[in-house]
Amino acid sequence: MSLSLRARFLMLSAVIQALVVGVLIWNSLRLMNHAVNTNAERVAQEYAVTLNLSLSSYAVNGRLPELNSYLAEMLSDPDDSFLRYLTILDENDRPIIAVGKRDMPLPAILKQGGGTSFKGVRTIIGDATLHARSPLLLEDNRIGSINFGLSTKDLQQARDEVLIQGGVISLIGFTVGMLMFFVFTQGIGRRLEALTDDAQQIAQGDYSKALPVQGDDEIAVFSRTLNAMSAALRERIAQLEQSQQRLSESEARFKTLFDMAPLPLTVSDRDGRIMAANRALVHTFGPTATQLIGKRSDEVPFWASPIERDRIWKMYRDEGAVHGAIAGVLLPDGSVGSVAIWSSSLTLDGNAAIIWALLDLTEELNAKRELKDLNVSLESRVRERSAALERANADLSTALQTLQHTQDELLASEKMASLGSLVAGIAHELNTPIGNSLLASTALRDRVQEFDAHVAAGALRRSELTAHLEEVRMASQLISGSLHKAAELISSFKQIAVDQTNDQRRSFNLLSAVHDTVATYMPRLRRVPCEVVLQIPADISFDSYPGGLYQILNNLINNAINHAFENSQGGTLTVRAEVVDDEIIELLFSDDGCGMADDVLKRVFDPFFTTKMGQGGTGLGMNIVYNIVTGILGGRITIDSAPGIGTAVRMLLPRSAPQRT
Repeated sequence: MSLSLRARFLMLSAVIQALVVGVLIWNSLRLMNHAVNTNAERVAQEYAVTLNLSLSSYAVNGRLPELNSYLAEMLSDPDDSFLRYLTILDENDRPIIAVGKRDMPLPAILKQGGGTSFKGVRTIIGDATLHARSPLLLEDNRIGSINFGLSTKDLQQARDEVLIQGGVISLIGFTVGMLMFFVFTQGIGRRLEALTDDAQQIAQGDYSKALPVQGDDEIAVFSRTLNAMSAALRERIAQLEQSQQRLSESEARFKTLFDMAPLPLTVSDRDGRIMAANRALVHTFGPTATQLIGKRSDEVPFWASPIERDRIWKMYRDEGAVHGAIAGVLLPDGSVGSVAIWSSSLTLDGNAAIIWALLDLTEELNAKRELKDLNVSLESRVRERSAALERANADLSTALQTLQHTQDELLASEKMASLGSLVAGIAHELNTPIGNSLLASTALRDRVQEFDAHVAAGALRRSELTAHLEEVRMASQLISGSLHKAAELISSFKQIAVDQTNDQRRSFNLLSAVHDTVATYMPRLRRVPCEVVLQIPADISFDSYPGGLYQILNNLINNAINHAFENSQGGTLTVRAEVVDDEIIELLFSDDGCGMADDVLKRVFDPFFTTKMGQGGTGLGMNIVYNIVTGILGGRITIDSAPGIGTAVRMLLPRSAPQRT
């Protein structure tokens, strides 16, 4: 049976009020039970404290049985006290005193430590009695227990009265609420019936009638909404009529654009039967295209083969559209051409249709094939040219290897020539100290023979002995100094020769390395003559390749001797070192010679460039210096020079050279 909205509202209100009343009654019952239990537990705790205080003096002295008759008399009349029974048990739960009326045995749950605990007193409510148990100190410090029962009948009666009164009040409230809901819904029902009658007239098409609006409640708001909806429907109907007119005009424009489009277009149904074709299709595929209307595409000579049509239609069924697929078709002259096909689904006169767009690619594909053939020919030519270039590169590589081998040999020759020059200079420099030592030793030998003769003749005087000792001392000092100088020269030459031939990495002191190199060139420098000034701190050391540094200094000194001071009457060579930072040392080699012109300075590092071609110069000296500084030692080099001023070679060298592979 279908119920009205009003009846449903009343039933729902009744259910909700019943639930609310039930929850209120349940909550009142819960609160009353909690209050009864809490008050009973508090009374039990007070009784337990009172009994413990009253009985403790008798309990510790073992005199509890003396109170049995007194306690029995006190509990004989139930109206005198809430206490219904009192039982005192010893430590083994054996009764010492048991007075009063008990309807059931002592609750076992209290003996087991159960029940509700309130300040050391355990309680449990059964029927209309609150059972309680608390500890009691007995004779000899034994722990017994006080067990008693309190009547809760008065509390339960008060609880029942409160519940009955609450239930009556709730029932009255429920009845009054239902009456109020009934009166309220009756007025709403009448207004809804009137609103329904007016809305039915609107539903029948009479949009000009406005619904009556009374008040500002929800029904009035709904009435205003229906009036607004009616106005919106009237406006929407007018818009639909205008849209229908625009749609008709759009279809006319579409037909015109379809017919005037430069791309061949056709429209077919889902079975492939052609429904329309534009002028471009007639122009592209001949006058017979007008005969396509009403026929399937496989019933006219259009496709190059039936396989092409089946492939295109399968693509359409699988993917829902065709996007630029290439297919073979018959051209008006009977030849086979290629077209790109696109398709799109649309609705025409309420029926599903397909529009097809065709783009003739015959000339473009022919041009691409010709271009492909041309590319193949060009690739063949490129391969031939590449093979020729590879052969030329191989020849150049061979020539480069030969040139590098020649350069290595020239570098080795340059090193050996430098070493030979050092040998010649050392040999010349050693002649003086060794000759002095030989002369002093010969003269000393002659004086010793004369001294022996005097001693043998027995005519030796003290003055002669003193003179002989002075001559021996002078000769020894001369021989020792000359040999020490020769040893220093040989040591310097040995270190330089070993470093230049082996070129091994090691730690060395910069001042010692420069001093050794300059010492080997002193004979040639004295012939210039040329003064050497060393401005190098004694604590600068390198972890690098000393042989490379010797080679750099050798070449720079040779250049200064052969070029800077060639036509002069001497000069000064200065070697200065400064610490740029913790890792970089600046080494400056300068002279005050004739200097270089700009055209020479620009090509000073070029291999095989020399201003003494045919006069013993190889043109590799400064190129070797540049390669050693920037390559082996990992530094940088620059040269400043001007005619008549001199030349300054600046080198920035790292303390630790890069590791060579």
